[in-house]
Amino acid sequence: MSISELIYRVKDILTKDFIKVNVDTSVKDALYMMIEGYKDEVVITDEDDKLQAIFTMNDMAKIKQKNISFDSPIVNFAHKNVITIDLDSSARKARDIMLENNIGRLPVIEDEKVVGIVTSNNIRDTFYLKMDELFNLQSNVFDNLHEGVCICDENGAVKYWNKSSEKLYGVKVEEIMDKNLADFFPNALSIQVLKTEKRVDNVCHEPVEGKLVALSAVPLYNSKGDLIAVVSTDRDITDAQNLTKQLEYEKKKVELLEHAYKKEIASKYNFPSIIGKNKRIIEAIAIAEKVAPTSTSVLITGKSGTGKEVFARSIHEASGRTGNFVAINCSAIPESLFESELFGYVEGAFTGAIRKGKMGKFEFANGGTLFLDEIGDMPLEMQAKILRVLQDGIIYRLGSEKPMTTDARIIAATNRDLKKLISEDKFREDLFYRLAVVQTHLPDLRDRKEDIKDLSNLFLEQVSKQEDIKINDIDEKVYKILANYKWDGNIRELKNVIQRMVVLSNDGKITIDSIPEYILESASDSEDMGENQHDLERIVENVEKRTIKDVMSMVNGNKQQAAKILNIKRSTLYYKLGKYNIG
Repeated sequence: MSISELIYRVKDILTKDFIKVNVDTSVKDALYMMIEGYKDEVVITDEDDKLQAIFTMNDMAKIKQKNISFDSPIVNFAHKNVITIDLDSSARKARDIMLENNIGRLPVIEDEKVVGIVTSNNIRDTFYLKMDELFNLQSNVFDNLHEGVCICDENGAVKYWNKSSEKLYGVKVEEIMDKNLADFFPNALSIQVLKTEKRVDNVCHEPVEGKLVALSAVPLYNSKGDLIAVVSTDRDITDAQNLTKQLEYEKKKVELLEHAYKKEIASKYNFPSIIGKNKRIIEAIAIAEKVAPTSTSVLITGKSGTGKEVFARSIHEASGRTGNFVAINCSAIPESLFESELFGYVEGAFTGAIRKGKMGKFEFANGGTLFLDEIGDMPLEMQAKILRVLQDGIIYRLGSEKPMTTDARIIAATNRDLKKLISEDKFREDLFYRLAVVQTHLPDLRDRKEDIKDLSNLFLEQVSKQEDIKINDIDEKVYKILANYKWDGNIRELKNVIQRMVVLSNDGKITIDSIPEYILESASDSEDMGENQHDLERIVENVEKRTIKDVMSMVNGNKQQAAKILNIKRSTLYYKLGKYNIG
């Protein structure tokens, strides 16, 4: 891996939960699967499971406009020249490809088969953006250091050259960037470190005649233990006294930046920031606030997308714990990797173990909080080991007999019925009672209709800022329609819908036309039928309304043709169009 690439790779951020269909699948069946799965695309493969094409919601809109039969094979309307990417490509490369080709997704290929999809949403992940921000902050700090800072890749090519280096050696960044350091400084110690892989600290060195510096050079390794770069710092020895003052100043700057970052995280995840007028969510917040300052284990239940991790983070931020908040999704970790992920391992513990070993999640969360999401999917063998840690607070790295204490507070979450899993011998009863010392349940969004408007406004603000799209006006009817939808995907689905509406908005306005069709239909059914779901007159009217609407769309608004198809008089059609407010 080159230093010029990001650490994050496609395999770290891809979505494995995608829809795959064959070439014979109809448009109608594909649309049903996309709606049911809350997906914007389907991947089309042949009998050998090789990628043939990709079909998106944008393609669906084009089909509807052209009045094409939904029984037609989807492959006839899909994109066949699909741009793909492999698992080991960098996330930055994926982002660049999507920007260059103006696309929102890339199928991920391994052994000529599709193993996942990386989307613009993956790239825009909050943590990823934060990493870019921190990198920029780091660059600013480096440029304000008194020392010269140089970073060379594994081949000796210069990848970073700060302003102090320019001043120190009289070589501009545009002159040396991507050139071999040895071409400018034949006796450079960084080149020696690349060969020996041994660091040097505060060595008196003369890179060029007449320039005496105190130099340190450190080799950097990737997760596989391969040398990827050398970072060197050079300072003019004559300025040593001024350097001390400058370093102290930079230290304070870093501390201020760190403080600002922690403050931002704390403001994002705290109980006052959780939106909720619903009685059940207010009760859940009250329980979480009360238990937060303690070391008590907490179990948060609720369906996917109800905000369990937000609650867990808020409990951590209110706990007063100074350690890290570490989240791990138990359903996303292969059973064979569970122990190494949670407890870490020492050098040589197994084939492929990285040099110097690896810290586990329990170590990383020491003094903080370990959030075990989807705890119901944890293998029974690991459940026993987790129980042992909860009992004695002792962990062992894989391959080590040296005990380590941990003070990680455990917060678990699940969307499954743990009592049922216990009865099926799929979850340990003793672990359940250890985790559920305090238990709180988060209601479905459909049971929190009074919160939908406030949540929608919050997501509108966030997405507008993120996408740099200003929203000036929102039709009040939008909120009513959103409130009448069932929201099987809960808050997560609402956020995705809001993002879609913002991205597809026109002239900074959110109208009913901005709402996905499947939500409009569902909400319309609910509104038209009212409280009495068995009102025959209402049911008939609703069916009549939808039928007229479908026929009008099919004939592109031609009322004469529509009346003929519907087998009613033209005057009757005009009356019903007015009655049901169909344009």
